[in-house]
Amino acid sequence: MLFLVLVLLLVSYNIDLMRGLIFLIFLSAVFTVFGQDVSNHGTKNIKLDLFRAAQGTIQLTHEHLISPNYSINIGLMGTYASTRGLAKPYLNAQEFTYKDVSANKTYTLANVEALGYGINIQVRKYLAKFPSKQLKGFYIGSELFYRRLNLTSMVENETKEIKRNLNLGYMGYVLGYQKIVRDIICLDTYIGGGFFLSKYADEQQFTHYRNNYQIDFTGMYINMGVLVGIVR
Repeated sequence: MLFLVLVLLLVSYNIDLMRGLIFLIFLSAVFTVFGQDVSNHGTKNIKLDLFRAAQGTIQLTHEHLISPNYSINIGLMGTYASTRGLAKPYLNAQEFTYKDVSANKTYTLANVEALGYGINIQVRKYLAKFPSKQLKGFYIGSELFYRRLNLTSMVENETKEIKRNLNLGYMGYVLGYQKIVRDIICLDTYIGGGFFLSKYADEQQFTHYRNNYQIDFTGMYINMGVLVGIVR
């Protein structure tokens, strides 16, 4: 909760979000290492999603054992993606357009900048043969997430600026594997499928006729993650 509050403060005061999030992740790692409860070691972890990082989103995830073989995995997301930064390949692969209904004209958008936040929740069941208090091995689970993005872009070959808010939601299932290395590092990878919803705040309906690799896609969707973190 504190992490989410700090992310919102960074956005509100227009601080460099990416640097701020990296600093928060560093602090979290320090507190994790020096605040371990040895008697419950292996029942918690804090992870960073490398897959989302390549898309300009920092997702810091906390997983906690809630009963033998079951855990809840909560991730907080902060996005600062620009065609001038690390997320350039990802954003350039998108096909951002905007339809001006009053003028009956569709604009192609370029130089896109995305700023936003989100939350990702997974409930996992680890498939160990015997009840375990360690978060490792194969697992299945359900996944739910919500994101809100503020998109700023320029009309291609013009000086007109377009600003829009995009709401994203997803509900589905995951299959994954988590490995613990030397009782300190955890490596977590998963793939899943479900239904993805996208809706712009200035439109009445969900988006349609979009490709599944586009950020504003609505339809059946394959989701995946690659995470690395610290075991508690």
